[in-house]
Amino acid sequence: MKRNPYEMNGPVSQATRPTSPKENTMNVRTLGLLTMLCAPTMLIDGFRHGMQRTLNGENDLLGNLLYMAFAVGWWCAMLGLKRLHATGRGKLGRFIVTLPLVTIFLAILQSPLDILHFDMGSPLYMVTDLAWPLSMVLTFVVSVAVLFARQLPLPHRLAPLFCGISLPVGFAYMAFARLQDMPIAEFGWHTAIGWFLLGLSLVAARPREERQTILAAA
Repeated sequence: MKRNPYEMNGPVSQATRPTSPKENTMNVRTLGLLTMLCAPTMLIDGFRHGMQRTLNGENDLLGNLLYMAFAVGWWCAMLGLKRLHATGRGKLGRFIVTLPLVTIFLAILQSPLDILHFDMGSPLYMVTDLAWPLSMVLTFVVSVAVLFARQLPLPHRLAPLFCGISLPVGFAYMAFARLQDMPIAEFGWHTAIGWFLLGLSLVAARPREERQTILAAA
């Protein structure tokens, strides 16, 4: 009697059974949908304030929740890219896509701290505040890794890149228009469109193994 290769001393449990490509795709699609739903939240908050910048601690409850929702969708997007092995299957690729999961989680924490009127001079608050621009930089790094890893079809590799350049484009716009602050309208529209497209690419993406199976069966 042949033994199941995944069987140890008894029947294969749900916890030890490997996730099939189809199950993985379903999870990634859910993460993509969440990313799409959360993508326009920073733009919505910008409209609420007439596209004027709100400093830390000045936003209201709804504004903080909108920023937190965007960060949650952002975190889901990075997790989806990780599950698709979009940055490659080696240690470096896994490390690159894991880093923003940590920094974005810290960025998420800033909203509850603002809601609770936490001391903005505390080390914890400063870390959560720095996590936002750091996560944007890491998103750009992830987007470049996705582009060169070639684990996904080209259209799905361009969506992360559009998100990754949001901060550089914002700084370029500041320099061109001679602005002192990040242009809220430009940055809001860029993030809304970019993260929506990234979520859409996750919804439509298939793991490389599944694509190879389809091609082999064709």
